[in-house]
Amino acid sequence: MEQDEALVIKGIRIDPSILRKAPIQRCVIAECQSACCTGGVWVEPKHVNRILNSAALIKPFLPPERRDAAKWFSQGEPDENFPLAAEEGTTTVDDPLRPGQTCCIFLQPDRKCALQVASNAHGLGWPGLKPFFCSIYPMYFENNLLSMDDETPLDFPGGGCQRAAPELRAMYEVYREEAILVLGEDGYAELCEKAGT
Repeated sequence: MEQDEALVIKGIRIDPSILRKAPIQRCVIAECQSACCTGGVWVEPKHVNRILNSAALIKPFLPPERRDAAKWFSQGEPDENFPLAAEEGTTTVDDPLRPGQTCCIFLQPDRKCALQVASNAHGLGWPGLKPFFCSIYPMYFENNLLSMDDETPLDFPGGGCQRAAPELRAMYEVYREEAILVLGEDGYAELCEKAGT
């Protein structure tokens, strides 16, 4: 692929940050700082319904004061640039580990996502009950552009879902599963082909 050639896969523009190579590997869940859970996340309405319909599976993994499913989501303002065509956000609560910051209502005190823990406990596979934007992190998808979140690690050192590795790898290789959630298996294969791997 030529340097100045725009890469488009299945109508989705691929930011150069996705192709960037670095000596990294993905993080380990035990070391996760949950920086991406700050401020909550936008969720597609049909996925909100899926979570609410699975409330009985999720509640045991939340502190008692967060188990009222009627308080899990709040409606946002319409935004034509929002990639899922609607805005409904997870409610936020004070983050006990970050004074002055908020975190998603589904973030457990041990810094694990209750939606992910419930999904694992009930064999729901990947991504299970996790919302789209959570599942693709640290990739970011907005305005039909797939890119990497390079801002969160600046605000929260060590919060970029990365660890040092001896070899250089492209971001889309390190975060293969996340890229497939956006592009599909066929789109990911096309990305690999066009990017030269």
